[in-house]
Order: sequence, then C-alpha cells, then structure tokens
Amino acid sequence: MAKIPGNLVRSLRSSGAAGGGRRMNTWQSVRADVLERIRSREWPPGELIPTEQELAVSLGCARATVNRALRELADSGIIERRRKVGTRVASTSARRTVLDMPAIRTEIEATGAVYSYELASFTTQLPTPAAARALQVPASQELLLIKAKYTADGQPHCCEAIWLNTRLLPPLTRRDVEDQSAHEWLASRVALTHGRFSILADAAKGDCARHLEIDEGTAVLTIERTNCSDTTPVSFARQFYPPQHRLVCED
Repeated sequence: MAKIPGNLVRSLRSSGAAGGGRRMNTWQSVRADVLERIRSREWPPGELIPTEQELAVSLGCARATVNRALRELADSGIIERRRKVGTRVASTSARRTVLDMPAIRTEIEATGAVYSYELASFTTQLPTPAAARALQVPASQELLLIKAKYTADGQPHCCEAIWLNTRLLPPLTRRDVEDQSAHEWLASRVALTHGRFSILADAAKGDCARHLEIDEGTAVLTIERTNCSDTTPVSFARQFYPPQHRLVCED
C-alpha cells in the first residue's frame, strides 16, 4: 500500500477539522475550499496537492465533484494537472506569460498615432458565465463592469469590457477611471504577477459594434485577458479590435 506524503496527511486532516464534518456537495464549494488553501499558502506554489479521491473522502463529496472543481482551477492557471504525476499548485515565479501585452495607450502611441480613451459605462452587476469562471466567483456575486473605447488619431482602435472583483481590490470609483483605463489603474495599485490570454474571433454586437463603427455580426479580433495577483484572479477583460487589425508581439 502506497504511503501518503506527510504534508498531504496534514492537509487532509486539517480539512476535516476545518469543515467540522460539513459535506461539500457542489463543485463551487470544493473549488472555494481548494482556492482558500492555496491563497493561505497551506499549499504553496509548486506543491503537490491531495488526489481527487483523497479530497473527495476528506470533503465528503463525489470524486466527480472534485474533478469538476480542479478542472476549473486548472483552466484558470491556478493549478497544473499532469497524468500519472498529480496536481500541483502553479509556480507563479516560474510562469511566463506567452504574450507580452502592453497597455493600449502604449500600443497606439508606438505607431505614432494620437491616443484617446473614453469611459463608456461603470456599473455593478452579476457576471457573465465567462467572467464568473475566470474570476472564480459564484454567479450570484456582483462584480464591477467597466466599458471603454479607444481611438487612434480619432479612428476606432479598440473597445473593452473589463470585470473587476472589487472585494479583492483597493477602493475604486468612477472618477478613478475617467481619465485613465481600468488596466492602468489596476497596474498602478495591485501587484499583478501573471496573466492568461486567449485570442479568438467573435461577432461584434451592441456597444462593441457601435464603438467600432461596424455592423453587428461583423467578425472582430477578440482578446480575453485574466490578470492575477499571486494565485488570485482579480480582473477579466474582453478587448475587441476592428477587422484588419494586426496584433504584433515582440520577444
């Protein structure tokens, strides 16, 4: 019979004590428990965490429930799962963002164009499924949504919708982002350790189509960006660029 490493035994025992015998019947509750252990450094970066079966027994839930929770955390880059090796907390110090994405201000000014930013809306509302998943919050938790548009020499360059988990951030008011973008505000006040990016084609609609001055349904370059502080995701943005926009990255 294989011997369980000492650190895992301690983690499993403390889990039972902390839960006081409480059963976790949803993958969201399991995800929250695992995330809290990572944030508290009970499981530090690079450490192997208990197996799905061990967690299921410890938390009093089905293994499938644990699997769903760990898949969500892996998709967000918080843990790393390898077959026949196990699941480890992501080593943020060793992580490197695939794309070095500059601020949109820098992106525009680098072309010699005149940069302009305009705040479009500043509202608190329930997140979209994608935002809730990226920020690891329940669908019932309200988030701050900031929409903005950017121009280069007066021409539409990008429109953006960024979701912020204000529970994890310094106080933020509409006035704070009237003259600077939410990304610039965030970078100046929070130690962002890494980001996760996805690039896709999407159809422009609503405010996005209007700000880019294109017809609804037009295919646009879309970049999804999740910013994290240590292992904690604090912002999720979707940036939309008009047709023929060219994305240039340098190593």
